[in-house]
Amino acid sequence: MKPAPALLQQTPQRIVEAARSLMTERGVLEVSLADISERAGSNVALVSYYFGNREGLMLAIVEADAEQAAAHLERLLAADITPAAKIAAHVRGLVEAYYARPYLHRLLQKLLREGSPAASARVAETLVQPVAEARRAIVAEGVAQGTFRPVDPGLIGFAIDGACAHIFSSEQSRRTILGDGALDHALVRRYAREVSELVVNGLTVPSPAPAS
Repeated sequence: MKPAPALLQQTPQRIVEAARSLMTERGVLEVSLADISERAGSNVALVSYYFGNREGLMLAIVEADAEQAAAHLERLLAADITPAAKIAAHVRGLVEAYYARPYLHRLLQKLLREGSPAASARVAETLVQPVAEARRAIVAEGVAQGTFRPVDPGLIGFAIDGACAHIFSSEQSRRTILGDGALDHALVRRYAREVSELVVNGLTVPSPAPAS
């Protein structure tokens, strides 16, 4: 008996969600296709059918996450707020995204560095480039208004990415620096606030020194 069409339509999404949940729970990217299939209530053959191979599945996860990021950036670019507020909201959103999907930064880097040329190019096209262009537009707006210093938005982008992701790098590094390796939402919100203020203050044109 063949599965119902509605069930077949749901299968790819179930597989993607299963992979996400297992990578999050285990804190690693190297989750077997057998485990993913079992969690999704499918089989390994269906993973191959829908995604081709493991890299195809990982790319599908990144592309699904990229859709959410693109929607957030579109709303941010259109918002009637200052460039400083836009950059701050972007940084806070990025930190929150890495907290909600702790596999994401490592998966992006793995596909960019170790993926096939086609997969690496796809990640760059669907996520890296749109984010870079949005940051460039926000920085250019701030510079044009005279609130931001003239800076290289590409280099600033690398600084933002590194700052937003580093607290999620390892429990040991958090324990060494903070005295506690635990990672909860309260700490993440504090970190997002500190990083956003650091970035905005670094971009903002200093106020003139008071006359003596």
